[in-house]
Amino acid sequence: MQNNVIEQDKLILEGRKNFSMTGVQTVDGFSEQCLKLTVSGNKVIVTGENIKITAFNKSTGNLTAEGLVNEIKYAHKKQPIIKRLFK
Repeated sequence: MQNNVIEQDKLILEGRKNFSMTGVQTVDGFSEQCLKLTVSGNKVIVTGENIKITAFNKSTGNLTAEGLVNEIKYAHKKQPIIKRLFK
């Protein structure tokens, strides 16, 4: 019997001021208004005000940030148009 381990991401938002996430592969961009991440192959965009990364460990995938969080949006990878046309 083979065990398939599915890695899950964890997102914690406390009072819209403290943000932590696991499973972060890369930080693709950041400013005080926007934080762009790659999490388990998907893009995550965090928008708000005065956002600052307080800690990021690439080997464990743990990230913490603080600031006023207004929106957290996941964007999945799109399939190539050929695959979408010929399902």
